[in-house]
Amino acid sequence: MKTNNFFDWKLILDENLNPVIDEQNKKMVVIDRSIELNAVIWLDENNVIQLKPTWDCVISIDDKNKAITIRHADFLRENN
Repeated sequence: MKTNNFFDWKLILDENLNPVIDEQNKKMVVIDRSIELNAVIWLDENNVIQLKPTWDCVISIDDKNKAITIRHADFLRENN
């Protein structure tokens, strides 16, 4: 897992996931090595975090510590 920051949120991503951040528009997409979209994250006009996951990722939110963990759904199949 690797850690990145998205404004005041900590993002913890699978090693094969990469963030692309547009700071001006307060948006980020998470893509994997094959350039498949895994999630879109943004701050709305009230600075509330918004998430749009795709069908193949697992997103965990720790609001107390302002941390978001994003894993590829393969992790579920591997840990059954």
